[in-house]
Amino acid sequence: MQEEVCGILVDVKEYREHDALLKVLCEDGSLLSVSARGVRKVTSKNAPAVQLFTLARLQLNYQQTASIQSLRRAEIINSYRKIREDLVKQSIASYFCECIYRSGFEENVYILLKQSLDILQDAKHPLQILCLFQAVMNRMHGIEPFVDGCVRCQSTQHIQAVSRRDGGFVCKSCLRYGDHVIPRRDLKTFRLLCKAELEHYELIERLEPFSSENFEELYGFFEDYGGIALKSVRFLRTLFAMEGHM
Repeated sequence: MQEEVCGILVDVKEYREHDALLKVLCEDGSLLSVSARGVRKVTSKNAPAVQLFTLARLQLNYQQTASIQSLRRAEIINSYRKIREDLVKQSIASYFCECIYRSGFEENVYILLKQSLDILQDAKHPLQILCLFQAVMNRMHGIEPFVDGCVRCQSTQHIQAVSRRDGGFVCKSCLRYGDHVIPRRDLKTFRLLCKAELEHYELIERLEPFSSENFEELYGFFEDYGGIALKSVRFLRTLFAMEGHM
């Protein structure tokens, strides 16, 4: 039986000599496994449509009882060309996909990923959307830092640092060795990110361009408490160092 689905490719793995195994996040939020035969051949007409973070329409030879469906034909809906032309944006898009795929959310995260890619495509400062995306991920995993006062004494005065160990802001009186002291302006940015959703991106965009430190502060909570190791973050860090974002 033939069936057509639309979705974003969140994982693409080489399989055998000319084949690939795809993970497709569909519009309904389901994650579909697809075997794409021959797509790594130079002559393959399907190859352009089965690239990572491509939004594509896939025609499948669908079998209801099969765990992996077979690709018949693939058509590009949005290749996100502007992202592919920028190495930093391309790496961030790959991170989006891996983070969504590895998180295994039960709720529909298709709109979240699509909107993130749409924003990234035209973003003047890609780190802004990367940080906002990470803040949303932390919140969805239930590891949102406490940013409404000191996590140790609940005071709202003289906040000076962020503590990963205790999970939030720390005031001057409660400051301990190992807490990350950061400037007041960065504390305000961190709090805003922890509260914001994707629809608040225009507000985030108006702030001064972020550095990789803003991302690392948020990712640190994800890394420490999420229990999910992401390979794509390593290349991001290498790019940040090369681009002078560190």
